Amino acid sequence: MAPFIILLTVPIVIAPFTKNIKINRVHLKYLPLFLFFVMLTTLIMLRHKNVGNDTSNYYYYFEEFSRMDWNTLLNRPGDVGFRVINKVISLISNDPRFFIAATGFIVSAMLYPTYRRLCTDSSLTIVLFCSLSTFGMMFSGIRQMLAVGIGVIAYEFTRRKWLIPFIIAVVVAMTIHSSAFMLAFMYPLYYAKITRKWLFFVIPVMSVVFVFNKQVFAFLGMVLEQFTNYEAEQTNTGAYSMLILLVIFAVISYLLPGSEVLDQETNALRNFLLIALGVQMFAPLNYFAMRMNFFYLIFVPLLLPRIINNNTAEKYRQFGVVLRYVMLIFFFGYFLSVTNQGGGLHYSPYHFFWEYYYI
Repeated sequence: MAPFIILLTVPIVIAPFTKNIKINRVHLKYLPLFLFFVMLTTLIMLRHKNVGNDTSNYYYYFEEFSRMDWNTLLNRPGDVGFRVINKVISLISNDPRFFIAATGFIVSAMLYPTYRRLCTDSSLTIVLFCSLSTFGMMFSGIRQMLAVGIGVIAYEFTRRKWLIPFIIAVVVAMTIHSSAFMLAFMYPLYYAKITRKWLFFVIPVMSVVFVFNKQVFAFLGMVLEQFTNYEAEQTNTGAYSMLILLVIFAVISYLLPGSEVLDQETNALRNFLLIALGVQMFAPLNYFAMRMNFFYLIFVPLLLPRIINNNTAEKYRQFGVVLRYVMLIFFFGYFLSVTNQGGGLHYSPYHFFWEYYYI
């Protein structure tokens, strides 16, 4: 528990002191976010194989793929991109601990540049990042987060209108995790102009989808099974807390004064929140639906601070300040509560790889 308390506390405590400080023309406002990613990456790289539900499985996969010759590796069905990553890393070291460290560093390296560029409030972004399910996946789902990282790179191609590199990035991500087909929606979503007026159409549609989510998912599941390795079987996952959070985030993003006048990227991030909310309506029925959502959830911690900071109307500015502090306190406590219970994906209690730790 202590590593996670430090992970949140240190960046948030120093953040107020770095806002207006420059050293040799380097602005220190990015220092809290940088320290957070450094500490998070360190924890991911040095974790024990029993930290995270799937970490021990990746030990097995790495040892299996590293022994294969290239012909066998490339001709096995499914997820060829992930097998290639395993094989390439094994050329440097056959130690599965090195594989865990290397992939942890690669994922963080793909996420950080975009986070640094878009972050307007490091403290709020950090607590939101830690409170969403993508945080736990950093310690467990290596394949998923590698694909998500490539998805963030695809986002950078999208905003530059580099269509061919975007398509290549999506295809590569799909060779690592089949759920990455969700990235295909990113390009049109980035340029869609969805304003408050759309809510008169969006809210009824989403309400109907939620009420009849079993029937809708049964239809979509038939299509899903044709393009992925997952069965669209309906189960009770109990994933309602994230759905409630996304509803609250959507309300804030669309109804907070000033949210109608947004720059291109903030508007795009808000669109990503909307599709994340739509997909999350199926998450209580199927775990794969939850996996499909990570490609857009990763942007939510960047959106909310930008919405609050865009609240420039004088009479509502104080409301934005209060909302920020309420969210900071709530999600800090929420993260500690979830982490104290194991974090869902059992990344807590945390242990380094050199410690004796047996579940």
